[in-house]
Amino acid sequence: MRVIAAIDILNGQVVAGLSGIRESYKPLISKVVSATNPFELIMEMREALGINDFYIADLDAILTGKKNEQLYSSLVKEGVHIYLDAGSKNCADLQYLMNMNVFKVVAGLETIESSEELETAAKRFGSRLVFSLDMKNGVPFTTREELVLKSPQSIMKDAINAGVDHLFILDLAKVGTGKGALTDGLVAKARTLSEKIFIMAGGGIGSFQDVIGLKNSGANAVVVSRALHDGTFDRQAIKVISAL
Repeated sequence: MRVIAAIDILNGQVVAGLSGIRESYKPLISKVVSATNPFELIMEMREALGINDFYIADLDAILTGKKNEQLYSSLVKEGVHIYLDAGSKNCADLQYLMNMNVFKVVAGLETIESSEELETAAKRFGSRLVFSLDMKNGVPFTTREELVLKSPQSIMKDAINAGVDHLFILDLAKVGTGKGALTDGLVAKARTLSEKIFIMAGGGIGSFQDVIGLKNSGANAVVVSRALHDGTFDRQAIKVISAL
């Protein structure tokens, strides 16, 4: 089971996400690292926790279009595996990020323009593309009116049929709460749809029991933030999870 550290960037700072209410996000306070600069903080996390996989939600890019490109480049030079959500709307946006040699690019339900763009991206980028099934309290989180009333399961099935082979199932309402994930059921449904797809799950993961539940449902990776910074998942715990 892979452990991926979630990093939210807002106004050039690492912030603590909580329930997807972005206007309330505050600078991250960590028991594990002391740096506040995003690059230095990630380097300290890698040293302290032994993690080299980081899911970066660049909220500056998602909300305003202003990408933190120097951060991406610096991390790539250090060999950090970045799963980058920078608010990509189409294949051109994704290709721009791909050209920066990031590990994986993310097409989020929140921002991707159409199913056609997602299908084209899946064909063009293969396993370097992650589709993020963004939700809030189980409801699709998107500005596309035609998707608001669709079930997450239906959207997920369409994405898999389009050729997506890396799927991130995320409920933003649970982010930062540490009160347990709500995504076990969708993870299990995704696994029944495809034995080969790589499934990442995030939002609310706060205990080893949460990880076991997601693992048993079919997840390949957990995307975690709060549990890393409050000391719940220390370096030894991460080794144990990674061996599952």
